[in-house]
Amino acid sequence: MSVRALELVRDPEIAAEISAHLVSLERLSEERGRRATGIAALDGLLGGGWPRAALSEISGRRSSGRTAVVRAALAAAISAGESTALVDVGGTLDARAAAMSMTTVTTSPGPPLLWIRCGAAQALKAADLVVAAGGFGTVALDLCDARLRIPDAAWMRLRHAARAQGTTVLVASDARRLGAFAATAVDLGGAPAFDTEGPPLFARLEVRAHRLRNGRVEAAQATASTDGKQQPCVSLAFTSRS
Repeated sequence: MSVRALELVRDPEIAAEISAHLVSLERLSEERGRRATGIAALDGLLGGGWPRAALSEISGRRSSGRTAVVRAALAAAISAGESTALVDVGGTLDARAAAMSMTTVTTSPGPPLLWIRCGAAQALKAADLVVAAGGFGTVALDLCDARLRIPDAAWMRLRHAARAQGTTVLVASDARRLGAFAATAVDLGGAPAFDTEGPPLFARLEVRAHRLRNGRVEAAQATASTDGKQQPCVSLAFTSRS
């Protein structure tokens, strides 16, 4: 029962009793813990990483760092000894580069990455089947720039499977799609930086990551403060080796 539905209960004693048993999605994710993002600054922004047993959303336009953030999360999970899966709509994964980057975070062979390349229409169904099968610590769904109208029932089914299996599900796309079904939402804004010596040469991608709530940047301090509040945005930098 949602808080809105609870407001419709007219008997205050019944409402109070029901309220005592309600557990918010944010509280549930905190109780189950978090998985490292693979990026220290992003871990700090999210209070320890991506929530377990929940859906998280990564949004941003093309070349905003979405793929790098997804790959870092998968590498972190593999280095922790967990099985991972990537449902890849745009075919953005460079398998050889990913294998090289993942060997830098662990000296021993980790569980293999299940890589599923499919069309946009089959992506959500593929992610749902993988999560429901169980055994995966992190499953990433990279929708790239696909334009899809996904019903709420589909996100609800995926969220239920993530809760049941304890899986961290990451959904990456060009714009926010999950709404209230996302336990955590991060919006990325990036711009390329070039080496100014000689001909223009790409040096790195400078990204500003914002933690969102209800579609807006959380009203908190923009920089680290002495009161212990988490900062709502951080700066990230990705090079060609990230």
